[in-house]
Amino acid sequence: MNLSFTEEQEALRASARQVLAAEAPMSVVREAIDDPDRWRSLWKTVAALGWPALCLPGPAGGLDGDVVSLVGLLEVAGEALLPAPLLSTAGLAAPLLIAGGAGPDLLAAVAGGAVATAALHGADGSVDAAPPATWDGHSLQGQAGFVPDGARASLIVVLAEHDGRSVLAAVRSGAGVDVVAVASVDPTRPLAEVRLDVPGERVALLPGDPGRGLDTARTAVAADLVGVAAHALARTVEHVRTREQFGRPIGAFQAVKHRLADAYVAVERARSLTYRAAMLLDDPDAAGVPVAAALAKAAASEAAVLVAKAGVQLHGAVGMTWEHDMHLFLRRARQGALLLGDARHHYRRAASRHLSGDG
Repeated sequence: MNLSFTEEQEALRASARQVLAAEAPMSVVREAIDDPDRWRSLWKTVAALGWPALCLPGPAGGLDGDVVSLVGLLEVAGEALLPAPLLSTAGLAAPLLIAGGAGPDLLAAVAGGAVATAALHGADGSVDAAPPATWDGHSLQGQAGFVPDGARASLIVVLAEHDGRSVLAAVRSGAGVDVVAVASVDPTRPLAEVRLDVPGERVALLPGDPGRGLDTARTAVAADLVGVAAHALARTVEHVRTREQFGRPIGAFQAVKHRLADAYVAVERARSLTYRAAMLLDDPDAAGVPVAAALAKAAASEAAVLVAKAGVQLHGAVGMTWEHDMHLFLRRARQGALLLGDARHHYRRAASRHLSGDG
């Protein structure tokens, strides 16, 4: 399997890096911590470039992209710690809408720049229990926690239980949708609790199987975390090359070399597994997609936290300060590692699917 990008995909990644370097440097990420509306101007730029619609079908105003292109873009956005709801919209909601067979009005709304997200966690933030909502044919009721960008979204895709199986439903903000902001480790990607008591006429039940959409969402979060880890590692390597102790760069000391070697291996393992999951998702006949997506999310969760922690520690005292950027990477890594389930959850999931032969 070829794990490289095409020329067009590399061009997309290169242009995205240029745009984000100009529009979303670390100073803007810091501004987004204190200014709850700082993301809006960034979102206008992102939407104008068509990034939220990358994987949506052309007739709905999308770009007819593939999962590999989406993963490549989200990795670059993760590198920049983009403080705008691209992952929530393009990485979570859009794949679920596509998998669920959403109507053209919902797809066109996302393609037109509407902020969307997904409510997949239970009220306590878990993903191991039943879906956070129920659909009884007349109303959608439930309570979801850990909803990224929930207060910013005008469209929420909800995982619900109906007749003993999981289904997807889409609801727009308004009556019956109560969104409450909650404390977030990463304030540039705020979380919310969503309470639902939505009458049937305001619910768009999606007839498709959510499985592939959920696997795409897991892979999308993994790509974001790979970007976070890769940039944190690059910054740390640059620091240890220039910071001297006892007349030598600290990167020359064996303990530092070993720490960074472990971090590098973790990042490359996560990147390879994420790219593989994306390529399998682009092949409708591929087997093993659920296991591949679970392993990608597990490895990326581990890598992002490991690298960000190492970055803080290897920067020494300055890495512990608010003024230094490393805590921003640790915040994004910690929160992203829990989104859609932590590493242990996904290793168990992968093992279970593999042993049952239902990969």
